[in-house]
Amino acid sequence: MSDRQSDIDTAEKLPAGADHYRAFVGPPQRYGLLSLSQLALLFHLGLRDTDKVLDVGCGSLRLGRLLIPFLRPGGYHGIEPNSWLIEDGFKNELGESARQLKLPQFSHSADFDCTFFGTEFDFIVAQSIITHAGHRNTSRLFETVSASLTPTGIFALSFWPAAAGAALPEPDWTYPFNVGYDPAWLASLAERVGLDWRIIPWRHPGLTWAIAGKALPSAVSFADGEWLAR
Repeated sequence: MSDRQSDIDTAEKLPAGADHYRAFVGPPQRYGLLSLSQLALLFHLGLRDTDKVLDVGCGSLRLGRLLIPFLRPGGYHGIEPNSWLIEDGFKNELGESARQLKLPQFSHSADFDCTFFGTEFDFIVAQSIITHAGHRNTSRLFETVSASLTPTGIFALSFWPAAAGAALPEPDWTYPFNVGYDPAWLASLAERVGLDWRIIPWRHPGLTWAIAGKALPSAVSFADGEWLAR
Protein backbone atom coordinates (compact mmCIF):
# COMPACT_ATOMS: atom_id res chain seq x y z
CA MET A 1 0.00 0.00 0.00
CA SER A 2 1.31 3.44 -0.90
CA ASP A 3 1.95 6.11 1.75
CA ARG A 4 -0.74 8.18 0.04
CA GLN A 5 -3.39 5.47 0.34
CA SER A 6 -2.31 4.75 3.91
CA ASP A 7 -2.80 8.43 4.79
CA ILE A 8 -6.33 8.41 3.35
CA ASP A 9 -7.20 5.19 5.17
CA THR A 10 -5.95 6.71 8.43
CA ALA A 11 -7.94 9.90 7.83
CA GLU A 12 -11.18 7.96 7.40
CA LYS A 13 -10.91 6.77 11.00
CA LEU A 14 -10.79 10.33 12.31
CA PRO A 15 -13.79 12.33 13.58
CA ALA A 16 -15.10 15.34 11.69
CA GLY A 17 -13.09 18.42 12.60
CA ALA A 18 -9.86 16.51 13.22
CA ASP A 19 -6.56 18.04 12.13
CA HIS A 20 -6.37 16.40 8.71
CA TYR A 21 -7.38 18.01 5.45
CA ARG A 22 -9.97 15.32 4.69
CA ALA A 23 -11.41 15.23 8.21
CA PHE A 24 -11.35 18.92 9.11
CA VAL A 25 -14.03 19.71 6.51
CA GLY A 26 -16.49 17.04 7.67
CA PRO A 27 -16.85 13.28 8.03
CA PRO A 28 -13.84 11.97 6.07
CA GLN A 29 -15.76 8.90 4.92
CA ARG A 30 -17.99 11.26 2.90
CA TYR A 31 -15.18 13.22 1.26
CA GLY A 32 -15.57 11.54 -2.12
CA LEU A 33 -19.36 11.30 -1.95
CA LEU A 34 -19.78 15.02 -1.30
CA SER A 35 -17.30 15.92 -4.04
CA LEU A 36 -19.28 14.06 -6.65
CA SER A 37 -22.78 14.92 -5.39
CA GLN A 38 -22.03 18.65 -5.48
CA LEU A 39 -20.64 18.46 -9.00
CA ALA A 40 -23.67 16.42 -10.10
CA LEU A 41 -25.99 18.99 -8.56
CA LEU A 42 -24.28 21.80 -10.45
CA PHE A 43 -24.60 19.78 -13.66
CA HIS A 44 -28.32 19.35 -13.09
CA LEU A 45 -28.59 23.08 -12.47
CA GLY A 46 -26.99 23.83 -15.84
CA LEU A 47 -23.28 24.22 -15.14
CA ARG A 48 -21.13 25.16 -18.14
CA ASP A 49 -17.37 25.31 -18.37
CA THR A 50 -17.61 29.03 -19.10
CA ASP A 51 -19.31 29.75 -15.76
CA LYS A 52 -17.87 31.62 -12.81
CA VAL A 53 -18.33 29.60 -9.63
CA LEU A 54 -17.73 30.59 -6.01
CA ASP A 55 -17.22 27.80 -3.46
CA VAL A 56 -17.91 29.26 0.00
CA GLY A 57 -15.92 27.39 2.63
CA CYS A 58 -14.00 25.58 -0.09
CA GLY A 59 -11.81 23.86 2.50
CA SER A 60 -9.37 21.34 1.06
CA LEU A 61 -10.96 21.53 -2.39
CA ARG A 62 -13.44 18.72 -1.83
CA LEU A 63 -15.50 20.20 -4.67
CA GLY A 64 -12.66 22.18 -6.19
CA ARG A 65 -10.60 19.11 -7.10
CA LEU A 66 -13.34 18.22 -9.60
CA LEU A 67 -14.53 21.69 -10.54
CA ILE A 68 -11.18 23.41 -11.12
CA PRO A 69 -10.16 21.04 -13.96
CA PHE A 70 -13.60 21.40 -15.57
CA LEU A 71 -13.93 25.18 -15.57
CA ARG A 72 -11.96 27.44 -17.86
CA PRO A 73 -9.00 29.38 -16.42
CA GLY A 74 -10.14 31.86 -13.79
CA GLY A 75 -13.57 30.27 -13.42
CA TYR A 76 -13.18 28.81 -9.94
CA HIS A 77 -13.18 30.98 -6.82
CA GLY A 78 -13.02 29.85 -3.21
CA ILE A 79 -13.44 31.42 0.21
CA GLU A 80 -11.57 29.63 2.99
CA PRO A 81 -10.13 31.23 6.15
CA ASN A 82 -7.88 28.22 6.80
CA SER A 83 -5.31 28.58 4.04
CA TRP A 84 -3.56 25.32 5.02
CA LEU A 85 -6.61 23.39 3.83
CA ILE A 86 -6.30 24.82 0.32
CA GLU A 87 -2.58 24.08 0.23
CA ASP A 88 -3.13 20.50 1.39
CA GLY A 89 -5.86 20.13 -1.23
CA PHE A 90 -3.46 21.08 -4.01
CA LYS A 91 -0.66 18.99 -2.56
CA ASN A 92 -2.65 15.81 -1.98
CA GLU A 93 -5.64 15.89 -4.34
CA LEU A 94 -5.18 18.15 -7.33
CA GLY A 95 -1.54 18.98 -7.98
CA GLU A 96 0.21 22.30 -8.29
CA SER A 97 0.05 22.20 -12.09
CA ALA A 98 -3.74 22.64 -11.90
CA ARG A 99 -3.27 25.92 -10.03
CA GLN A 100 -0.89 27.18 -12.70
CA LEU A 101 -3.08 26.03 -15.58
CA LYS A 102 -6.55 26.93 -14.30
CA LEU A 103 -5.73 30.05 -12.23
CA PRO A 104 -8.27 29.59 -9.42
CA GLN A 105 -8.71 32.56 -7.08
CA PHE A 106 -9.04 32.46 -3.30
CA SER A 107 -10.01 34.67 -0.39
CA HIS A 108 -9.00 33.86 3.18
CA SER A 109 -11.62 36.16 4.66
CA ALA A 110 -13.74 34.87 7.54
CA ASP A 111 -16.62 37.30 6.99
CA PHE A 112 -18.45 35.55 4.12
CA ASP A 113 -17.64 38.38 1.70
CA CYS A 114 -18.54 37.12 -1.76
CA THR A 115 -17.94 40.60 -3.21
CA PHE A 116 -14.20 40.31 -2.52
CA PHE A 117 -13.46 39.12 -6.04
CA GLY A 118 -15.32 41.92 -7.84
CA THR A 119 -17.04 39.27 -9.97
CA GLU A 120 -20.65 38.28 -10.59
CA PHE A 121 -21.08 34.53 -10.24
CA ASP A 122 -23.20 32.07 -12.17
CA PHE A 123 -23.12 29.73 -9.17
CA ILE A 124 -22.35 30.19 -5.50
CA VAL A 125 -22.17 26.99 -3.46
CA ALA A 126 -22.32 26.79 0.35
CA GLN A 127 -22.19 23.11 1.30
CA SER A 128 -22.74 22.73 5.07
CA ILE A 129 -21.73 26.31 5.87
CA ILE A 130 -24.78 27.69 7.63
CA THR A 131 -24.97 24.41 9.56
CA HIS A 132 -22.11 25.92 11.59
CA ALA A 133 -23.02 29.62 11.41
CA GLY A 134 -25.08 31.82 13.70
CA HIS A 135 -27.85 33.97 12.32
CA ARG A 136 -25.68 37.07 11.96
CA ASN A 137 -23.17 35.25 9.76
CA THR A 138 -25.97 33.54 7.84
CA SER A 139 -27.65 36.89 7.19
CA ARG A 140 -24.32 38.33 6.08
CA LEU A 141 -23.83 35.43 3.69
CA PHE A 142 -27.24 35.90 2.06
CA GLU A 143 -26.67 39.64 1.70
CA THR A 144 -23.28 39.26 0.05
CA VAL A 145 -24.52 36.41 -2.15
CA SER A 146 -27.34 38.62 -3.42
CA ALA A 147 -24.81 41.31 -4.31
CA SER A 148 -22.61 38.82 -6.17
CA LEU A 149 -24.94 36.70 -8.32
CA THR A 150 -25.57 37.33 -11.99
CA PRO A 151 -29.23 38.03 -12.86
CA THR A 152 -29.67 34.32 -13.66
CA GLY A 153 -27.17 33.03 -11.09
CA ILE A 154 -28.00 30.30 -8.59
CA PHE A 155 -27.05 30.04 -4.94
CA ALA A 156 -27.03 26.38 -3.84
CA LEU A 157 -26.77 25.65 -0.12
CA SER A 158 -27.29 22.77 2.24
CA PHE A 159 -28.75 23.25 5.72
CA TRP A 160 -30.14 21.37 8.69
CA PRO A 161 -33.89 22.02 9.02
CA ALA A 162 -35.05 23.02 12.51
CA ALA A 163 -38.60 22.99 13.83
CA ALA A 164 -40.93 25.83 12.90
CA GLY A 165 -40.27 28.84 15.09
CA ALA A 166 -37.00 27.44 16.45
CA ALA A 167 -34.70 29.96 18.12
CA LEU A 168 -31.99 31.35 15.88
CA PRO A 169 -28.42 30.16 16.55
CA GLU A 170 -26.52 32.87 18.41
CA PRO A 171 -22.79 31.96 18.27
CA ASP A 172 -21.21 33.33 15.11
CA TRP A 173 -19.42 30.05 14.41
CA THR A 174 -20.04 26.61 15.92
CA TYR A 175 -17.84 24.21 13.93
CA PRO A 176 -17.71 21.22 14.24
CA PHE A 177 -21.08 21.36 16.03
CA ASN A 178 -24.20 21.67 13.87
CA VAL A 179 -26.99 24.23 14.15
CA GLY A 180 -30.36 24.19 12.42
CA TYR A 181 -32.65 26.79 10.84
CA ASP A 182 -36.39 26.97 10.41
CA PRO A 183 -36.80 26.79 6.60
CA ALA A 184 -39.42 29.54 6.80
CA TRP A 185 -36.85 31.87 8.37
CA LEU A 186 -34.37 31.13 5.59
CA ALA A 187 -37.07 31.76 2.98
CA SER A 188 -37.89 35.12 4.58
CA LEU A 189 -34.19 36.00 4.70
CA ALA A 190 -33.83 35.22 1.02
CA GLU A 191 -36.84 37.38 0.20
CA ARG A 192 -35.44 40.21 2.30
CA VAL A 193 -32.25 40.31 0.21
CA GLY A 194 -34.12 39.99 -3.10
CA LEU A 195 -33.76 36.28 -3.79
CA ASP A 196 -36.30 33.63 -4.72
CA TRP A 197 -36.01 30.50 -2.54
CA ARG A 198 -36.78 26.84 -3.19
CA ILE A 199 -36.01 23.61 -1.36
CA ILE A 200 -35.00 20.92 -3.85
CA PRO A 201 -35.10 17.10 -3.67
CA TRP A 202 -31.36 16.57 -4.05
CA ARG A 203 -30.03 13.75 -1.90
CA HIS A 204 -27.63 14.49 0.94
CA PRO A 205 -26.47 12.07 3.66
CA GLY A 206 -27.65 14.36 6.44
CA LEU A 207 -28.83 17.77 5.26
CA THR A 208 -31.37 19.42 2.95
CA TRP A 209 -30.50 21.30 -0.23
CA ALA A 210 -32.06 24.55 -1.38
CA ILE A 211 -31.45 27.00 -4.19
CA ALA A 212 -31.94 30.76 -4.33
CA GLY A 213 -31.58 33.34 -7.06
CA LYS A 214 -32.78 36.66 -8.39
CA ALA A 215 -34.92 34.94 -11.03
CA LEU A 216 -35.30 31.21 -10.50
CA PRO A 217 -37.21 29.30 -13.18
CA SER A 218 -40.82 28.57 -12.29
CA ALA A 219 -40.01 24.85 -12.11
CA VAL A 220 -36.81 22.93 -11.51
CA SER A 221 -37.05 19.20 -12.21
CA PHE A 222 -34.62 16.61 -10.94
CA ALA A 223 -36.22 13.67 -12.70
CA ASP A 224 -33.92 11.17 -14.38
CA GLY A 225 -32.42 12.59 -17.52
CA GLU A 226 -33.67 16.13 -16.93
CA TRP A 227 -31.78 19.22 -15.88
CA LEU A 228 -32.24 22.93 -15.71
CA ALA A 229 -31.51 24.71 -18.99
CA ARG A 230 -29.97 28.11 -18.34
